[in-house]
Amino acid sequence: MSPHACDYAVTLRQLLTGQRTHDERSLAAERDRDVAAYVARRPRLTVLDLANGRLRPQYLLLRAAGHRVVGIDVANRPGGGLEARAYRLARWLYARRLRPRGRLDGALVCGDVGVLPFRDASFDLVTSIAAFEHFLDVPAVVAELHRVMRPGAVAWIRIHLFSCPSGAHNLSATEIPLRTVPAGVDPWDHLRRRRLPVTVPLNEWRVGRYLDEFRKHFEVPRHYCAMREGESLLTPALEAELGARGYTRDELTCGAYVIVARKPA
Repeated sequence: MSPHACDYAVTLRQLLTGQRTHDERSLAAERDRDVAAYVARRPRLTVLDLANGRLRPQYLLLRAAGHRVVGIDVANRPGGGLEARAYRLARWLYARRLRPRGRLDGALVCGDVGVLPFRDASFDLVTSIAAFEHFLDVPAVVAELHRVMRPGAVAWIRIHLFSCPSGAHNLSATEIPLRTVPAGVDPWDHLRRRRLPVTVPLNEWRVGRYLDEFRKHFEVPRHYCAMREGESLLTPALEAELGARGYTRDELTCGAYVIVARKPA
């Protein structure tokens, strides 16, 4: 079985057992805690789910919570074939466990996140999970977010950092956080010899660069490492090798970084 087929099988098992729903609810709860101080007086928000993904987990959760949600992603393009049917089944399994009540208000848009097809000052909240690392023109995306967010609106951005062990997106996509590296693959190969090919678009930005870009347009009241991985893989020799290139232990073991950005009121 190919690595991709293995990941699909694991994802299906996670959906059937409810683990995936539990994990996505945990992410939603983390976001709710981080943005509560900014949106507490607006129980029903207009939300942009930036790069919502083919499974659309947060899009569905936000709608189930009663918000008006717009999802944008090139993956929202209608399609056929076996993979498209598999994702329709996966979305059905996921939505079935949510058991939403009442009217669901939302829309899906196929579009470019660097040229958002929305009016100025349209959204109270922007959410993005494991997408920013794939944007090749981050400054354009951040500038567009500033344009479409209302004064006082907040963006909750969770980034899968390139500097972590799984940052090249060429290891398991389902073991989160990463605990093991396949036989024959060196930890942090993508920062070292790069023997294993990188097959998806990645901007390879580091934390400081993301923060600098957001601070050009937003206040950043909070930012933090949300998930650690690879601490047992980082031997003293590896830490010294990568440290000589400017990578800190904190950076190398941070699998997910959250940036909370607020548009000045």
